[in-house]
Amino acid sequence: MHTAKELDGASFEYQVDGDVVPRETVMPSVTSDDRVGVVMGAGTEGLGAGNFILSCVTAFYDYLRENREEDFFEYPDYYTFQATSEPADYRMLDIYPDHKNVTVESDAEQLLRAINDRAITTLLVPDVSPTSPDVDNITLQSAHRRIDHCYVYAPDGRPSNAEFSIRQPRQPAREWFETTVESLTGDSEVSAPSFGSDDDWIDQQFREVSVEQAFERLPG
Repeated sequence: MHTAKELDGASFEYQVDGDVVPRETVMPSVTSDDRVGVVMGAGTEGLGAGNFILSCVTAFYDYLRENREEDFFEYPDYYTFQATSEPADYRMLDIYPDHKNVTVESDAEQLLRAINDRAITTLLVPDVSPTSPDVDNITLQSAHRRIDHCYVYAPDGRPSNAEFSIRQPRQPAREWFETTVESLTGDSEVSAPSFGSDDDWIDQQFREVSVEQAFERLPG
């Protein structure tokens, strides 16, 4: 919950074609029931979606503040799906406890089953060439029933045909990204991508896609 103390809605800036827009123009609304899932291959690739994750995490805490009279100690039900035997730990992005960093097979059917089992409502997939995955129809039906929004991100923060960008101050998020990398490598000298050339801002881009287009980008 450290992000609840260090970030708020004003920490993020959303842009379309260089113009600043309200969050709701480009992002899904967030309640305590929404579930975000980020698909990746190598464990640190998902940092390319870090601004998106943290924007949703912050919106989750804002929602709790507005709808709870008492204090709370909770984490959003957000997950990473990592097609690797060595998953990175995304706890510094408030994906916690560690069972929410899910190791999956590089197989579209098994991956989509894992996504369904966790009732994901907002899905992020990497910017890779689309394929025709072999997925059971009943698995597809379950996914369509639950998933409301899908987005494409890139490990370097620059997917092709990006529609909008999310910016946030480089600190403290940069330290959280570095800790995520270190959780996998064990090496504090290995750096996360810079995500933009501005010394003060982390800048990442995204585009919204259909559920079908997201499925075409699942590993395996």
